[in-house]
Amino acid sequence: MSTITTYRPLFQLDIFHKFFLDDGLTPFDTNETILKKQLQEYNWNSFGKIVPTVETKVNLQNHSMLLKPSPLGFVVLIEAELLNDTAPNYTPLIALDQDLKLEFYIQLLDPKFYNYTDLDPAFDSPLFLSNHATLYNAAAPVYLARHNEESNAKNHSVSEAFKDFLIKKYGDIRTEKPFIISLKMRDAGSGLNLVLLNGTLPQHTPHFKIVFHNRKTIWRYYSGATKDLICTTEPEEKPLVQQGIVPISNAGTDYPTPTPNRIYQDRDTDGSLIKTYSNIYIN
Repeated sequence: MSTITTYRPLFQLDIFHKFFLDDGLTPFDTNETILKKQLQEYNWNSFGKIVPTVETKVNLQNHSMLLKPSPLGFVVLIEAELLNDTAPNYTPLIALDQDLKLEFYIQLLDPKFYNYTDLDPAFDSPLFLSNHATLYNAAAPVYLARHNEESNAKNHSVSEAFKDFLIKKYGDIRTEKPFIISLKMRDAGSGLNLVLLNGTLPQHTPHFKIVFHNRKTIWRYYSGATKDLICTTEPEEKPLVQQGIVPISNAGTDYPTPTPNRIYQDRDTDGSLIKTYSNIYIN
């Protein structure tokens, strides 16, 4: 029997942001029609891109892997052999050690990212998004979500001790690359393995997702002429969205949705966020 060599997906990871994908107050991932419509125009590279660490660049090359970005996220392909035509069974051309890790930064491209994202860079950075536990989070690890599960990137924030470790290990993580994705070939506890125990690829490609949630703010409407406050949603916060309508009306007048270009924050003496406002001036 001849051996067939081809590139097969090792894993796929989607990176979604509700600011771009939600339709007003309707979450994109609760409505199949909205999901298909919004994903047609979605490209996560409008706010970020994937960057492999120096070590991962070497591992990709040494194990005959390819990193392929896409509008929805990215996929890593690996050269593999088809050993059985009747029951497709692919084995990596270069064997993968079970402890091998592939690690990537999410590099932010949009300077306004934190304006419309439910993350506070002072407290929620860095994030550690992984399919395995570490010494720092072994007691209660938070794993990457599968593609059909709920996800909130904010849940991957880390303890102060873990943060210090990450900053020392990944020199770029504090600045423009504040999030690290770490994927291990096999982990005993998570069940989110990239390869089977015998080293072959699973028949169904491991498919993960990360969802960044949109920031909610208190909306305040002012007269453009007098600067007087016309109305406010306080104390209720409303989600910032790029598409759709978040209905706001007062005395029979409908008011527009604010943009994330500028937000105003109240913080306490420790720097913790108390309230976030969006100001809109009506002519």
